Amino acid sequence: MKQEIKLIVTDLDGTFLNEDKKVSAANKQAIASCRQKGMQFAIASGRPLEPVLELMKEWGIEEHCDYVLAMNGAEIFDCHTKDKESFYQLPADVIKNIMKHYENMNVRFYLFDKNIRYVNYSDDETKKAAEVFGEIEVQTDMFALCSRPFTKLIVECDPEDMSIVEKHGQEYQSDSCTCFKSAPNLFEFVDPRVNKSYGLKQLCERKGFSMKEVLAFGDTSNDVEMLKDAGVGVWMSNGTQDAKEVANAYTLTNEEDGVAVYLNTHIL
Repeated sequence: MKQEIKLIVTDLDGTFLNEDKKVSAANKQAIASCRQKGMQFAIASGRPLEPVLELMKEWGIEEHCDYVLAMNGAEIFDCHTKDKESFYQLPADVIKNIMKHYENMNVRFYLFDKNIRYVNYSDDETKKAAEVFGEIEVQTDMFALCSRPFTKLIVECDPEDMSIVEKHGQEYQSDSCTCFKSAPNLFEFVDPRVNKSYGLKQLCERKGFSMKEVLAFGDTSNDVEMLKDAGVGVWMSNGTQDAKEVANAYTLTNEEDGVAVYLNTHIL
């Protein structure tokens, strides 16, 4: 049975993008076909807005995308009107305290301002990695930088150290911030009111969609709320257990064009 879907939303990394960080021809065609049938399309990513908008051109999906939810739902952007709305940020003192909490650990911190990725340590390899995400990496004094709020703080570690980083984060969690693992080597801190579902609900209210009319694709912890609250939440088979448990549908991996396979089978 074909679901009544008006808005398709997808995470990027591990979901809509393959492991080369590209959009496959199959995924692109499936989205184009859905839009031809009157559905709209949105990206929901933990990435900053400005680099995503630039990369959409490179991926060849700029004409197919109606909205972008960036920074895990802290920013929503209308690709047609160019209207942008931002929500809750982390206060500077909270960010400084989190960084102090990790001062004895071998970690890197990220803070973002448009397409600039500020870090406490940078080298040629990390700068090249930033370029893949459409970002410019700048090494700086992170404590001096924190004279104002930022949308999120990322703690990067070796994957084998993630359990310790997570434990430290859960110990620090408070009314001022919440934290989650977004990749095997990335741990994020955001305002507790912000997640992809929050941003999606704000978008739906403004554009006249019901959450029941939303089909969402995701693979990992920062997709959990979105997969749970969307009318149809589709888990990628390469994803994490916590995301699988809240989804009500599943598809193949991101390397197997799971988004396209699901849309072609159940929607088109």
